[in-house]
Amino acid sequence: MRLLSLAKAAWAAEELHLRRLVRSRGMQAGYAAAAVIFLVMMLVMLHLAAFAALEPGRGPVVAAMWVAAGDLVLLALLAWMASRAGHDPVADEAVRLRQEAVRQIGDQAARAMVLAPLLRSQNAKKGLLGAAVTAVVVGLLSRR
Repeated sequence: MRLLSLAKAAWAAEELHLRRLVRSRGMQAGYAAAAVIFLVMMLVMLHLAAFAALEPGRGPVVAAMWVAAGDLVLLALLAWMASRAGHDPVADEAVRLRQEAVRQIGDQAARAMVLAPLLRSQNAKKGLLGAAVTAVVVGLLSRR
């Protein structure tokens, strides 16, 4: 029964890890998309500023340049947020939990392999010899 609960724990940890990973990548994609939007808006404003510069009055140019500067700041902020690799401690813990559960599943299976010949044998000597041989084989295989 413990083997089954360890398998369930490993499955749940892997599911949590993947869910958090997809969420993190989705948020990065959203920030990148917002940065692209602000980049386009900045280019539009720079075009409007250049057009306004051709006009005799200088008022609209200064205003358009300030808006473009604000867009540039937002672009830089969103691009920085999208580019940083998010370190998610919950996902890291889920990976560690999954690895520990899988290791314990292997340990439980190895114990079952050692005890199975002992329990099946009619003769105690054969059972102990079979258990010893199985333990040696399992020990050799687990070191690979």
